[in-house]
Amino acid sequence: MSHDEHDHAGESEHDVEEALEEALELDTQSQIFLEMRRQNLELLRIASEVAGYSGQHPALKPGDVRNALRNIWDVYAEFYSWIDPEESEDSEEEDLDEEEE
Repeated sequence: MSHDEHDHAGESEHDVEEALEEALELDTQSQIFLEMRRQNLELLRIASEVAGYSGQHPALKPGDVRNALRNIWDVYAEFYSWIDPEESEDSEEEDLDEEEE
């Protein structure tokens, strides 16, 4: 094997290792994202229960849907602020900015 062939093989091996590292990092990021979404869905389920919209709850009338969603969201947001206070502070600041406009 010539010197050039040896260098090319080394570069190829390095490229493969780099690609594997990038794929592993993307997979890890994807797993974290999916786990966060799963936790958010679980928190939303709990918020629905706490707000009284689970189990044998009768069907909502069309005019009640917005109120039910608001109640669930209020409970969810409160729970979320306990879990991730920094995130909720940023969200509250954005909400205040929108209300001022």
